[in-house]
Amino acid sequence: MSVLSVLVDVLGPVVAVAALGSLFGSRLGIEARQLSRLAYWVLGPAFMFDLLHDAELAGDIVLGLTVSGLVGMAAGAGAAALAVGVVPGQRRYETMAAAALTGSYGNVGNAGLAVSAFALGDELLPAAGVFILVINTTGMMFGVALAHGRRGSLSAALGQALIAPMTLASLAAIAFNVLDLSLPTIGDRSVGLVAGALIPVMLFTLGVQLRAGTELRFGVTTAAATIGKLIIAPAAAAACGWAIGLTGDYLSVTVIQSAMPPAVFCMVLALEHDLEPEEVTATVVAVTLASLITLPVVLTATIG
Repeated sequence: MSVLSVLVDVLGPVVAVAALGSLFGSRLGIEARQLSRLAYWVLGPAFMFDLLHDAELAGDIVLGLTVSGLVGMAAGAGAAALAVGVVPGQRRYETMAAAALTGSYGNVGNAGLAVSAFALGDELLPAAGVFILVINTTGMMFGVALAHGRRGSLSAALGQALIAPMTLASLAAIAFNVLDLSLPTIGDRSVGLVAGALIPVMLFTLGVQLRAGTELRFGVTTAAATIGKLIIAPAAAAACGWAIGLTGDYLSVTVIQSAMPPAVFCMVLALEHDLEPEEVTATVVAVTLASLITLPVVLTATIG
């Protein structure tokens, strides 16, 4: 199987579901904000709890993956915000925040897991799953903090992030994991069913939002997010991972997951908190298209 074919197999369904949202959303009278609120308040928390409450995580490798993933996020956010900030007339807080969010919060779930499995094998899925925890939880908190940061102090913004639904669900799941607790069968299956709806609902929402008037454009924010997310983030994560002792496939999964394009949940956060939703949505789509150029390079280097 070629790199091109796996990109088609992974990104093809993403495009197909988003196209369904674009096609049927307006005909059914569905608004993107309605679906984004469902994802933010119900589906997202269920997804994080389902992922974490019974996960088997191993010590030093988890620490290395976590640190390198966070360094990649920080580097991507900083590079994207700086790239916007140096452009005359583009120093508005909201624009820089949109660039920072999309430059750091990657699609490590549906796309990242599939690409990692293709490149490295199913035995590396637990390591790739660490990135789902780190990137999703941190990205969600970062997005909420950015949205609230324009209206108050940093401490207030972080406070809002810490009580966000996905954060609370993640903390509850970690408590279940550490204390070796388990849900009754009916609870476990119910959470699993709800969690499984998150990715298709987010992709459908993306299509609805695009149909509502979001234009596909390659502007300053898109260029900044492309540099931050597709180039700086994986390079920084790789350097950090190597420096702290990650080697072989664990270093490879770090690079692959850090090279993923922006997560669709960036758009959900932008809609929920009114953080440049059209700009963020357009950037998510545009940088995902740009990743069709960068991901083959990353995968070829990783597989080779």
